[in-house]
Amino acid sequence: MQFTMGGLKPTLVTEGFGGNSVNSAHLIRTYGLDKKDDLSVNATGVAQLFSATDRYGDKPMVGMTEAKGKKIYLSSNQYSWKLRGYMKQVATVTEVIETSTRPGENQSEFQVVLNRGWYKEPDVLISESNAYPLEIVGEPYQKGLGWVYTLRIQTDDNSYYIPTEFIQVGREFRKVSTSVVDEENNKYGTIQFNSIFELRSQTGNVAEKFEFSDKALRVDKNSAKSKALHWSVPFYDNSGKEYRNFMPLAEAEMMNQIYEDIEWSLVFGRKSLRNVGPSGYVKRTGPGFRQQLEYAHTLYHNNNLTLAKLDQWLNSIYRGRKDATPDKRRIILMTGEMGATMFHNMVASQASSFLTVDTHYIEKESDVRHLAFGAQFTHYKGINGLDVTVMLNPAYDNPDYCPQTHPIYTDTVLDSWRMDILDFGQASQSGTEVMGDNIAMVCEQYADYFFTTAGKWNPKTGMPINDGSAGLAGGISGYATFVEKSFGLLIRDISRCGSIQLRIS
Repeated sequence: MQFTMGGLKPTLVTEGFGGNSVNSAHLIRTYGLDKKDDLSVNATGVAQLFSATDRYGDKPMVGMTEAKGKKIYLSSNQYSWKLRGYMKQVATVTEVIETSTRPGENQSEFQVVLNRGWYKEPDVLISESNAYPLEIVGEPYQKGLGWVYTLRIQTDDNSYYIPTEFIQVGREFRKVSTSVVDEENNKYGTIQFNSIFELRSQTGNVAEKFEFSDKALRVDKNSAKSKALHWSVPFYDNSGKEYRNFMPLAEAEMMNQIYEDIEWSLVFGRKSLRNVGPSGYVKRTGPGFRQQLEYAHTLYHNNNLTLAKLDQWLNSIYRGRKDATPDKRRIILMTGEMGATMFHNMVASQASSFLTVDTHYIEKESDVRHLAFGAQFTHYKGINGLDVTVMLNPAYDNPDYCPQTHPIYTDTVLDSWRMDILDFGQASQSGTEVMGDNIAMVCEQYADYFFTTAGKWNPKTGMPINDGSAGLAGGISGYATFVEKSFGLLIRDISRCGSIQLRIS
């Protein structure tokens, strides 16, 4: 166990459709009598419908950000935010100059060399043990790259001293209080803020189009009109309401593709900045969830993970944090099929010692002679308020997204065992203390487009243009629909996220 901080191959392949245009050879009848609904691609309703519909529901990042309204509009494609560390800054011992083997005994003064010159009398420091409150005498003086502090233990016990192990190189000290006289005081303590740092990131852009030739549209119109609605795609929102004619098949597939582009980039994208193409304009891509997780908590295992070790690791992340009250220790583990199975086995192994209540595990089928047995653990409640839920993400088992396979189980991708910790709770930005979603989608405002260009056909009426109204000569013979979206993944506090990964040694 190592702690760090800082699919089935097909036997038959059929050819699918590729590209972004349809001509008469395809005979795809998509735009019969249907008229497009006036829905903005910016609206969360589109994402909600796509994330809630079975056919297009394999986009958990989109579903948990834009579809839930967790989307922030920016005035630029670059953005920054400030964070404050959740623990106070500390000073580290850089050199040992104290010669006494019992520092502080008989209320004597002793010296330590720290890498910070922040403190002075009347500050009170502690070492890595809070049993020894140490008041500073006078002000420190610089010695090389460090500062020499004179300290005295706050005690009336002459036999009391601080063990020398706490003043060795690399050990930490921090300010906890002050101590002054009760009359005519002229000494005042220093202030240390939690570490404050600025983070910077950027958004990316994706674009898709679908083009129809005039003959493809004529074939569609001349087909049996009663079959036109067959190609409309039904969608269901979160309340189960059906949108039978939400959008025709081709447009739905284009929308599905744009959200697939976004979903992949939200998870696997890597930050880049480069000039491409003859125009010389800058192309930007933002960091996805995986890249940002490289700076989060990571737990490696070789398939020997137990519930006790998972519990221990998760609580070690929360321990000491000011924002880790028991009611805020709820996390989601996003994983693949093997990770969900491993989690079930871990919980089932520990729960096996408890009595199995038949009504919870054995169900009576409609046929009185048949019974069904079984249950899967997807939720675990640990100590100190820890609440863990497993969420299955099909992308973790998709060989198109995760091509590396397990060296032994060669029909299963390695990422199927991976568990990523999501935190969609609230985080505050330093300086403003304004609470915001820890994970949210961001986009540049006014950089989303959804439009149709008419050629010889009018996309609104679904009929050829023969009344002298505007069309596009020499371009698209039928008409084309275009969509562009700006997007990025904002994780305000990556220390609230983590990753559990199978490492093959």
